[in-house]
Amino acid sequence: MQRPEAEKVKKEIAKEISRVHLETYGERTTNLKVALDEQMVAVMMDVELSPAEQALLGVGKADAVRSAREAYQEAIEEVFVAIVERATGRRVDSFASRTVVSTQTPWSAEIFRLQPSGSG
Repeated sequence: MQRPEAEKVKKEIAKEISRVHLETYGERTTNLKVALDEQMVAVMMDVELSPAEQALLGVGKADAVRSAREAYQEAIEEVFVAIVERATGRRVDSFASRTVVSTQTPWSAEIFRLQPSGSG
């Protein structure tokens, strides 16, 4: 991908992932970054936790918050995959999500493995 095209793709993915996150969680993302190469797209973002999630963290239930967020990410996987496929023009082979809530700033990472160019 040429540099201007890559920047356009990254900007589109960031905008759409952020929009879907706000619409589905009801909370904003910040510091959202997109990395793009021939084999993958990686999205990293700081996330705001809901009041319920913050209450769970307050009583030591970080695993419950992380598990619920990751289960939800799997449930809406198709939406995120469609965003990446539309922006890159490539098929996504697989998707993985991880949320870290045990730090001062909770954050999430979404990784999309792309099918080889010219396939599918």
